[in-house]
Amino acid sequence: MAPGTRAWTAFQNLSNRPWLACLLPCVLSLVLRAGLLPWLPVPQASIHDEFSYLLAADTYASGRLTNPPHPLWHHFESFHIIQQPTYTSKYPPMQGLVLAFGQRFFHQPWIGVFLSAGLMCSAICWMLRGWIAPPWALLGGLLMLTQFGVLSYWMNSYWGGAIPAIGGALVLGALPRIGRDGRFAQSFVFALGLVILMSSRPYEGLALGVSASAALIWWLRKSKVALALALRRIAVPVLAVLFVAGAAMAYQNYRVTGHPLELPYQAHNHQYAAVTTFRWAPVRTDLPYRHPIMQEYWLGYEARLFEDAARSPFNTFFIDSAVMYVFFFGYFPFAAVVLVWPFALRTFEEKLTLALLTASFVALIPLMTFLPHYFAPVAGLLYLRLLQGAQRLAGWRPAGKPAGLILTMILFGVIFFQLPVSLMHVITARPAAVSFAQNRASIMDMLSRQPGQQLVIVRYTSDHDVHHEWVYNRADIDRAPIVWAREMGGQEDLALLEYFRDRHVWLLEPDGSSPKLRPYPAP
Repeated sequence: MAPGTRAWTAFQNLSNRPWLACLLPCVLSLVLRAGLLPWLPVPQASIHDEFSYLLAADTYASGRLTNPPHPLWHHFESFHIIQQPTYTSKYPPMQGLVLAFGQRFFHQPWIGVFLSAGLMCSAICWMLRGWIAPPWALLGGLLMLTQFGVLSYWMNSYWGGAIPAIGGALVLGALPRIGRDGRFAQSFVFALGLVILMSSRPYEGLALGVSASAALIWWLRKSKVALALALRRIAVPVLAVLFVAGAAMAYQNYRVTGHPLELPYQAHNHQYAAVTTFRWAPVRTDLPYRHPIMQEYWLGYEARLFEDAARSPFNTFFIDSAVMYVFFFGYFPFAAVVLVWPFALRTFEEKLTLALLTASFVALIPLMTFLPHYFAPVAGLLYLRLLQGAQRLAGWRPAGKPAGLILTMILFGVIFFQLPVSLMHVITARPAAVSFAQNRASIMDMLSRQPGQQLVIVRYTSDHDVHHEWVYNRADIDRAPIVWAREMGGQEDLALLEYFRDRHVWLLEPDGSSPKLRPYPAP
């Protein structure tokens, strides 16, 4: 990789072709993941959030914003969805729309995840080109796909991560192009990124939007462009795009919750959430849970998380930050040294990068806990800071020796080496033990081969794992080939059996050594 070598010259030539350079990380990500399908097939949903997003996808793919509540909705209550006043996911719409695209046009929601992860790699490479030299930007795009563009849960689940990363990349990529170069047409890109963030990760998106807007004003004050004129040329397109997007979201809120300013997330929390994401909210013990498993989840598992975070906030924040570091950079602490490289920040871009990263970390402090996709809007910013430190490290020549360049090559060599090691592990690993997702998929496959339509009544024991939830349904419950319902006892179950009297009825007892499915005993 040393300057002057044939390989480095070819790499530089490639990086100086903007479209090709930005497209390369996307193509590599998609080709590598597609090649792994024999060993790493299309993922099966297993986490509450994934089922909620898939419900949103099924709703949007059916041409609806939400679904009417079912007459027997008590049997179908589950985690991270609402049944009243309408039946839908609690989450913002963007991830569901991406999954709906895959479901509608490819009959597979994961195709939306697959394509969005590839686009994320291109978007972050484009973002980096606005801040650093093209060869370093291309290097960053390739580094990123080795870390989380192929094998991470952002690609291999329905949970999300790629979409807010794309939104953040658009905001952060437009920022220097407007502030430094006066390319005011990029205001539409800036606004589009904000729209993606507000419809995927609203809280983190708001934090980034505020800090990026402040940074843009700061940048414009340094430039020779008249500040008032520049702000008008930026504010008009940004506000126009945000107004249209805000009106669309208000309409969706109205259709889902009945109030244009009440998010589905808020409606869900009012009905179910004993604890919320923020540290200052007290635990609510007055919610009327109709199912023991939901009470155990909120007043047991979630309440314990809240109490641990409140008791040891520093430890919780440190652990979550460490998990996030490993996700983005792997297990090598050397990268952390480069991130906080001790030399003085020389350029305005370096100072601004550190300020934006600091603001994003501060925004996470009020949260009870956080996961890597919470930091997705500034994923590109993390790699920007790494590359800025690596550039400075590469120029370090103690006693005239190229020690910094050697260390930089070792750092990137180690990071890149993680991908082939992980790929070999995926290809050669023995099949894992049967998991909840595989059990559910097997039972669904068996039921789908039965004649007619099926109703599965789920009976849990008192020690059921709250993370293994079977009761999730399609958007149109009555027309679904398989309906999953909670056993409630007495007249409630009799009403359920009467309502679905034309279906074959099964009893599922998932606890124990393996799930047990048998015909439901006659009442």
